[in-house]
Amino acid sequence: MKYTLTSAGFLVCFVLLGASLAASYGADGPLYDFTAYTECKELPEQPLYNGGLLKNQLPENFSSIAHFSTGFYTPAFILHNLTPGTIYCFSSKNPYVSITFYLPMHVARCCNGSYFLYCITVWLKIEGANSAHVRASLKTENSVYNCVGSAAAKQGCWSFLKGGFVLDSPSNLSILFFQERKRAVTIHAADGSGDTLQGAEITIEQVSKDFPFGSAIASTILGNLPYQKWFVERFNAAVFENELKWYATEPEQGKINYTIADQMMEFVRANQLIARGHNIFWEDPRYTPAWVRSLTGPALQSAVNSRIQSLMNKYKEEFIHWDVSNEMLHFDFYEQRLGHDATLHFYETAHQSDPLATLFMNEFNVVETCSDENSTVDRYISRLRELKRGGVLMDGIGLESHFTVPNLPLMRAILDKLATLNLPIWLTEVDISGKLDKETQAVYLEQVLREGFSHPSVNGIMLWTALHPNGCYQMCLTDNNLQNLPAGNIVDKLLKEWQTGEVTGHTDGHGSFSFYGFLDGPLYDFTACTENSDDRDINIDVASASLQPFTEHQWRFNQQYIINTERKRAVTMHVTNGHGDILQGAVIKIKQVSKDFPLGSAIASTILGNLPYQKWFVKRFNAAVFENELKWYATEAEQGKVNYTVADQMMEFVRANKLIVRGHNIFWENPKYNPTWVRNLTGFQLQSAVNSRIQSLMNKYKEEFIHWDVSNEILDFDFYEQRLGPKAALHFFQTAHQSDPLATLFMNEYNVVETCSDVNSMVDSYISRLRELRRSGVSTDGIGLQGHFTVPNLPLMRAIIDKMTTLKLPIWLTEVDISSKLSKEKQAVYLEQVLREGFSHPSVSGIMLWAALHPNGCYQMCLTDNNLQNLPAGDVVDKLLKECQTGEVTGHTDAHGSYSFYGFLG
Repeated sequence: MKYTLTSAGFLVCFVLLGASLAASYGADGPLYDFTAYTECKELPEQPLYNGGLLKNQLPENFSSIAHFSTGFYTPAFILHNLTPGTIYCFSSKNPYVSITFYLPMHVARCCNGSYFLYCITVWLKIEGANSAHVRASLKTENSVYNCVGSAAAKQGCWSFLKGGFVLDSPSNLSILFFQERKRAVTIHAADGSGDTLQGAEITIEQVSKDFPFGSAIASTILGNLPYQKWFVERFNAAVFENELKWYATEPEQGKINYTIADQMMEFVRANQLIARGHNIFWEDPRYTPAWVRSLTGPALQSAVNSRIQSLMNKYKEEFIHWDVSNEMLHFDFYEQRLGHDATLHFYETAHQSDPLATLFMNEFNVVETCSDENSTVDRYISRLRELKRGGVLMDGIGLESHFTVPNLPLMRAILDKLATLNLPIWLTEVDISGKLDKETQAVYLEQVLREGFSHPSVNGIMLWTALHPNGCYQMCLTDNNLQNLPAGNIVDKLLKEWQTGEVTGHTDGHGSFSFYGFLDGPLYDFTACTENSDDRDINIDVASASLQPFTEHQWRFNQQYIINTERKRAVTMHVTNGHGDILQGAVIKIKQVSKDFPLGSAIASTILGNLPYQKWFVKRFNAAVFENELKWYATEAEQGKVNYTVADQMMEFVRANKLIVRGHNIFWENPKYNPTWVRNLTGFQLQSAVNSRIQSLMNKYKEEFIHWDVSNEILDFDFYEQRLGPKAALHFFQTAHQSDPLATLFMNEYNVVETCSDVNSMVDSYISRLRELRRSGVSTDGIGLQGHFTVPNLPLMRAIIDKMTTLKLPIWLTEVDISSKLSKEKQAVYLEQVLREGFSHPSVSGIMLWAALHPNGCYQMCLTDNNLQNLPAGDVVDKLLKECQTGEVTGHTDAHGSYSFYGFLG
């Protein structure tokens, strides 16, 4: 992303920070069906109500809305307008415990006064475990219904879940999901001789929980036996509120005092609590000792080294975690003074000092909101990855979780995105703002705790509720007499709900007794893969399926969401004068002068000498591709008479205007577009000719083209492979890579993304051929999807790109146009759809239009007439170009000499 800034005499530093298908019943509705089943069946029964809203539909699998990478989810149904509602179906499969919905959930409306009662039935089974307790929960816009149905599911047979719920209020968006944090436990009783004991009386009490749930403590807990007793009855984890912070342990330089921390650690050890280390450094200068703030250079470096060594050696292997450099996204005290690698040094030294401790990035406003530009989820991920690239052993995600009014769908979405990092996620400092009354604090606390505990990627929760005589940081669980406040009642309620409790019974005829008990850990890891099969008969068994409807508005909303998160970034500018002093209130004017996302078009020789056309082109596009001028029939129409004159002139235009350019193409497998003399060659003569073609073209334009379409349309045609053998294309790619190692080599195909009816070029054929080439050692590093559409099928287009994304290669739409069989107005409508879909997909790295202008028109679709007056398709391009650039931004620097804005990049 490039910007110009107008602000005379300033030094400026840029920092990149990183619904539906409605269906409803009539007023009378169906009669209630009292049928239920308790046995696990080999085959499921027919659904009640004949399937209800999903009559005759089998379930499908859908991982996430507007999310293109694998995440961690529980099986769920997304429900809209529940009074009555619109249904979204969601189910997934994983290698640990998979839940397959054989017959769909039924949502029926039963009238009872002004309420709506929704009746749920579903058959399900699990794989990957012998048994699991499956719970159905409902989350609406206003409420959480923790359990609306449950079933004890087993492997290898179908179990029946039946339940229901009454809504407190209408809900436009709700989620019905299935999950569990329990496991089946079987106890085998035997006497001293090893003989089984039938009918033995069993009493079981859970004495500890694996899921870490704790709170901050302060020195106020020392000597306060009632407080200590209250704490250990509830929590299995603790974190010191302030007592380990540098200002607490070394308020004066050299006078280190761990007395309080040691006493608190004795309490932790005595009660076998796990403890988090908080914190080694705090980047906020307000909470750094005054004497440290006065240090610079080697003196400060020496002090921080002593701090790490002293603290980490003192408590080596005592703390399971360390918050190493706290709130580094918001503050940069140490990096300002010690350089950008200061944090890297902190983590490296901490790991060396205590290799067993998990090192965390601990931040506020990551999970609480998305309005804090410093700590958006993408900024957090970017910073963490930056540190890991520097060699840091960063293995923990710390989300402080200081909420006012929780936005639960946003909270879950952020956790989902962080879950892709496959690191332990902890909610480290959970509380609700003291600006709210205590009853409201309790309501919101319950929402946050349920959301955290139910998310499979959350590994622990710590409350920020250390008790002081004058209260707590924001929220207390009790008063000073240890009498519960509303928030404390919520904690006790959830603690009781989330433990097994006392279980009694007798062993069976085999001396066994089984029950369900709580434990910890994510249970669902959903992945999908595709494999080809041999020529044997194929049996297809559908296990999980979904149908997810979107309105046009919802589809556009999802596209815009991706554009905002993937194509834009927050930019912060720090403005100083020549002396390095920050400038407050400085006038800032910013204009984007170039875009990183490659959006271009084909050009032809018609652009040469046509200055108005050239000006029109470079005003819009930052990339180009030669339409025909590099093709073999254009550069060597007669054998041995190689002529690059026209291509050279076009390359001069490209260079002069700093355009990036794709090389199209070296070979074209369609015999119609090969020179006549080439079509007459065979064997050794043809092999010699193709070798000369590669060497001539690639040596001529070495390092000029960012891409090469090496063997164009290889899925639909095979001119060279028929004559030179099945490894001809392999040879082409290998030689091209040797000739220009910097160029990305593409397979470029039509009818891959446009349709799925072309057997030759369907997405699995493309993937199979590309993998075949790569297994042979070919440097095939780009996916070229031509994009010659008639009527676009956007869901299919997205699904195909999603599947291509699994290859982890750059994807380009290389020749986008709309069929000339349609009117120009229709072309424009469909072009806008395709461009929005391509630009909004995070795996699309560039888009090229196929709209080179000729006196007699264009290949299929023109953007302008011959006078360069926009046609409807041109208006669409101009509209989107304007929409997808930052435009001029004006403002003033703040009190810190900073100014922030959102800008487009690629």
